Amino acid sequence: MKARRTSWAVLVCIAGAGVALGWAFARFIGLTNLPLLGTTYAASGIMFLLGVALLIMGFTVRRYVKGHLKYLDPARAFFTLASAKALCVGGFFLAGWFSGQIIDIASKSEASFFRHALITCAVAAFVCLLDGICGILVEKWCQIPPPEGKKGQKSPSQPGGAGTQAA
Repeated sequence: MKARRTSWAVLVCIAGAGVALGWAFARFIGLTNLPLLGTTYAASGIMFLLGVALLIMGFTVRRYVKGHLKYLDPARAFFTLASAKALCVGGFFLAGWFSGQIIDIASKSEASFFRHALITCAVAAFVCLLDGICGILVEKWCQIPPPEGKKGQKSPSQPGGAGTQAA
């Protein structure tokens, strides 16, 4: 089974859905008096640490793919790829979510609460965008190069390749 990288079109759609839902959430919360806009710096810090952890895990897989490591547990490689896909999709969605909130509250930034929410959303959107890019990078690192030979050309060890003998 060959793993496929997440396409840019899918990521743009995910980010667009995040923007729409974040904007709708901010509009709805604006109608109530609940202070639910924005996020904390701790949440942005945790998202940043998730991206760093993924890069470390991905670098190990990259070293294996390049031939610098002799052995890598297949479960660890799969977990790294699955985490990369999840962080990629989640990062782009959350970047859109916080961007949607920014769009709604940008006009109200005179008030200190909205200014603080605007700043925390901007930081969170930037960190989530970085996480999405980290996910794309690690997905690329997890690709195993094709066996010897060019794409579409059968290698001698494959059935029907140049190494098979006529019966």
